[in-house]
Amino acid sequence: MKPGKPFNTIRNKLMLLLLAATILPIATSMIISYNATTGSITEEAISKNKQLLSLGKTNIMNYMSNINQKSLAVYNSMNVPRSLYYILERSLEDEVFPNDLTDVINNRNLLKDHLYSIYQSVSEFNKVRLYVVKQNATYLLWNDDIRVGENDKDTLAETVKKATIEATHQSHNYGLNVKSGANDEMVFTLHRPIFRAPSEELLAELSIDVRLTVLEDLNRQLYDSGKEDFYIVDMKGQIVLASNQEEIGGKIDHAWMDSVYSSSEDSGHFDWTEQSFEGMIFYDRIKTPYMDWYLVKQTPYSHLYSAADRVARINIWVGAAFLAIVVIATLFISITFTKPLLRLIGYVNKIETGNLNVSIDIQSNDEIGLLARRFRSMMQTINNLILAEYRLELANKTNQLKALQAQVNPHFLYNALQSIGTVSLQHGDHKAYSLITSLGKMMRYHMNTMDSVVELNRELQYAQAYLDLQKQRFDTALGIQLQIDNATRRILVPKMILQPLLENFFKHGFAGADSPSELTIASWLNEDSSQLTIRVLDNGIGISDERLAELRYELDKPLSHGMLQSQAPASQESASASSQEAGGIGLQNVLARLRLHFHPSAAMEVEQVRPHGFSVTIHIPLGEGE
Repeated sequence: MKPGKPFNTIRNKLMLLLLAATILPIATSMIISYNATTGSITEEAISKNKQLLSLGKTNIMNYMSNINQKSLAVYNSMNVPRSLYYILERSLEDEVFPNDLTDVINNRNLLKDHLYSIYQSVSEFNKVRLYVVKQNATYLLWNDDIRVGENDKDTLAETVKKATIEATHQSHNYGLNVKSGANDEMVFTLHRPIFRAPSEELLAELSIDVRLTVLEDLNRQLYDSGKEDFYIVDMKGQIVLASNQEEIGGKIDHAWMDSVYSSSEDSGHFDWTEQSFEGMIFYDRIKTPYMDWYLVKQTPYSHLYSAADRVARINIWVGAAFLAIVVIATLFISITFTKPLLRLIGYVNKIETGNLNVSIDIQSNDEIGLLARRFRSMMQTINNLILAEYRLELANKTNQLKALQAQVNPHFLYNALQSIGTVSLQHGDHKAYSLITSLGKMMRYHMNTMDSVVELNRELQYAQAYLDLQKQRFDTALGIQLQIDNATRRILVPKMILQPLLENFFKHGFAGADSPSELTIASWLNEDSSQLTIRVLDNGIGISDERLAELRYELDKPLSHGMLQSQAPASQESASASSQEAGGIGLQNVLARLRLHFHPSAAMEVEQVRPHGFSVTIHIPLGEGE
């Protein structure tokens, strides 16, 4: 046997099938699980961050509203003498530089009290500055100390027209030419203009520097430090607050901020996969009359899907463990499954070498064991058939030898009959000569063992000789009619098919010497010459209905092995055997030989003839040109 391809064996196919049946479901489950997990995490992250930013927005608005309210304290008790607004409205600040030192001290103490009250109202206030427009004078309160001075026109900032928030910057002295001792702490500033009511005349500008501590505390819970980035940015791109301390007070320099500014929604989210960041951007806008800020949160995919990645890694480890188990199980199953097949193939290889008696030792109870047992039974059957065929061949050789030996006696008898016929003719006994001639014809017909098929005309001549002898035997008048179509005479038929039919008449249908008998032999072709029909009909006593049914049943049975082996029509033994069975085995023998020589569709019909008699009809299919 030629060896199969390396990957074309049942073992490899089984291993691939089992591995595919395990890996594909696990991989598909992992992919579906990962996608479902990431989708769920994304939805949860969107909802969570929306809530967080909304909460942060609310907290910041409340906090900034409180700071704004503190800056409005300058309008408290507007008509009460010595109030801050009262002082500014009545230009008592003109006394900032009086000639009397006592007035200077009193005015400074009064302003200090008002500014200190604002300064102490919120613990994270870093500085409170009051700029008086008319006198170009600045009062700066810091660490319980008030400083006053005239602003340098080159460093004086432009006054605002409405309350506004200045983004985070380093704390400074607002252009005073005096040293305040202030540090460089990062603060954001609320600038509030103070107008003369109800006009729009600017009296002063109040500026409050606010440290970032509370603002940082309010927003610290909105992001995961070290994993996410958080920004508070105003409309100018200035960073008010950032998770990265180094970015506070600087300019936002990220392309995704343009998408935030250009969005028509005040809150939302979007994916970003450009530059050095890949993740989701969440934002919410804080818009009030005095500030316009954006809360922006950057969440990288690596952090957003960290839980999904952990689940995926766990699934991978679990899948790898299952895969290892499956590989081991696959190897075990495939080896267990294919080992008997390989052994069976080995037995087949031994049988191919000619060892038909090899012992097939496979004792399993599964399908492979059943196959091995059937194969063992098949080999036993083959051995028996080979042995039977061998014995049959020996028997045939023996029979052929005996037939050759037996041909000596028939030749001697035939020659002796010719001598006797000559003597009878010389003495004028023409009847004896006729009978001897008929018997000689029959013997010569029997002795020709070379032809298994003959022309129908020769078969009719043999039948005529046989009937001549039978007429002399029974010493009675026997009417014989031959209704033979001349077109059928040269058609080849199996040898000795008419004699069993004629013998059937003499054995069972012949009524005896007291009753004249008629025997008809007919043959014809159908319209398209595709079928030859031969009929033997008599007016004898016939057979019973029960025997007719039995005979038809015997003719309808399939050919037996013994019937197929007994096809020797030219031998005298076959003819006598046929006659002994009286239309049973004899008729079956004729039908069997017809089907072997011509076609399985060859048929034989047996019928009773009314009022009495019996007929046998043979239908022989003919091939083209036959």
